[in-house]
Amino acid sequence: MSTDTTMHTAATSMTDAAPLVAFFLVVTTTLLLCLLFGADSEGVDDLYVAGRSGRPWRNALAVTGDTITILLLLSCTGLVSVAGYDGTALAVCTVGTLVVLMVLARPLRNTGSYTLGDTLAARFDDRAVRITAAVVCVIVCVPLAVVQLTAAGGATAAMLDLDGTASAQLCTVFIGGMMVCAAALTGMRGNTMLQVVKTFTVFVCMGLLAVLLLRSTGWSPARLVSEAIDGNADPAGYFTPGQLYGRDLAGRLNLVSVQVTIVLGTAVIPHMIMRVKTAEHGGAARRSVLIATGMVSVFAALAVTLGLGAAARSAAVPPGHFDLQSSAALLSLVRDLVTGPAGDLLTALVVSAVFLTSLTVVAALALSAAAALVHDLYVTALRRGGVPPAVEVKAMRWATPVLGAAAVLLSVLAQSWNIQFLAQFAVAVSASAVLPSLVYALFWKGCTKAGLLWTMYAGLACCVVLQAFGPTVSGAPGALFESADFAWFPLATTGLVSAPVGFLTGWIVSVRTARSKGPADAVVFAAVAARSVLDRPEEARVP
Repeated sequence: MSTDTTMHTAATSMTDAAPLVAFFLVVTTTLLLCLLFGADSEGVDDLYVAGRSGRPWRNALAVTGDTITILLLLSCTGLVSVAGYDGTALAVCTVGTLVVLMVLARPLRNTGSYTLGDTLAARFDDRAVRITAAVVCVIVCVPLAVVQLTAAGGATAAMLDLDGTASAQLCTVFIGGMMVCAAALTGMRGNTMLQVVKTFTVFVCMGLLAVLLLRSTGWSPARLVSEAIDGNADPAGYFTPGQLYGRDLAGRLNLVSVQVTIVLGTAVIPHMIMRVKTAEHGGAARRSVLIATGMVSVFAALAVTLGLGAAARSAAVPPGHFDLQSSAALLSLVRDLVTGPAGDLLTALVVSAVFLTSLTVVAALALSAAAALVHDLYVTALRRGGVPPAVEVKAMRWATPVLGAAAVLLSVLAQSWNIQFLAQFAVAVSASAVLPSLVYALFWKGCTKAGLLWTMYAGLACCVVLQAFGPTVSGAPGALFESADFAWFPLATTGLVSAPVGFLTGWIVSVRTARSKGPADAVVFAAVAARSVLDRPEEARVP
């Protein structure tokens, strides 16, 4: 072999290794950040809410990072490339999520200490309320963590050109191990810093891709839209509703149900509640969410732009085979925009963004689930608060990696399955059980303890039944059990039905049990209502 050939081969090998080297550089930096900020997370306040030191801009970056999940990062581009109008509508729903959270931000920050259970217990301090809230939190957080890890493992393997289920499982284990370290070592303070780094990385990545895409179209958005329409399988219907779920009544209801579920459910996922509580005071919490709303709007615009680029370059997959866990559209777009060493570096940036997105969100979910088990169940419900802070911190240090390891194991086992129904189920539970219970506890004087409990019971039960007998589990292409058909509920997500059921059940039971309310209930509600509107830190002390 000649010297020139040898040098060319070596250069090619170095270029091919660039994404992997850059990826491991990001991993090493992340681990160092975990160790650096872990030392500041020894107190209970540090562990759960970062010492309530979140200033508006920093907290806004963290809220944005919590909102941008791995499914959102991967699926927005694919949905727009495949379904045009439907994908764009779902991307815009992400912004609506933060509008809902903006309404709740100040009351959530000022009411209760750390968790959903704390917030509800500020109105009804009862073991049953704590236990039910903790169970709902775990049911929401664990499925979301499993889906996030599964999607991240598959996407990372695909972007590193590693083929096969075994490679995806290996990437899942690696990312999951890093997640366990991040969640166990850092607590909320360290997770906040990681979220800030992740948000910058994601915006740099997507911004760079958008600039390269627009440059390739001569900086003409009109040309980009035209090419996207021409590249779609159904050009005439690309910007009309119905490409994703169909144009009949069931299809339109499906789209509305997904939109309702996303807007109502994503806003009050337990890790978002804990994130809001990290703000300095109620006013800072609301300003944080307001700033984050603008940032997420920019993210949605970038995702739509990249989705149009994927459609224009035929990077989309057929609508009938679309998978929310797939990174096909984004990966194809990256490889089509830039080739050679620059393309490898761009791929490395995208892999890093995917890795950080999965790591930070799953770590936050694991922390929220562990907080529900340790703080709500063990410390408050079982031990009646008689646990020293050091023991509570130690219990959290054990509970978080145990929950994380369980999520990693489930993700490895589910790597070859279509488990997107888990994400839809978890967000629907959040919209149908968590949101109604928060609205009633914070804003409705007539709510009773029984009404609050039945709100969560009914919302959760409705989601379980309808999702189990819906088209995402059986009876449709891409379902979990494609060969079986026991579906009778026509909607892919249950929020359009289950959220009203949660609200209505809580109202009916509260009205029927109104006589059980005593004078103390009115006093407690008045205190909660007064505290929920306070703004300054000296006024908004949390009990």
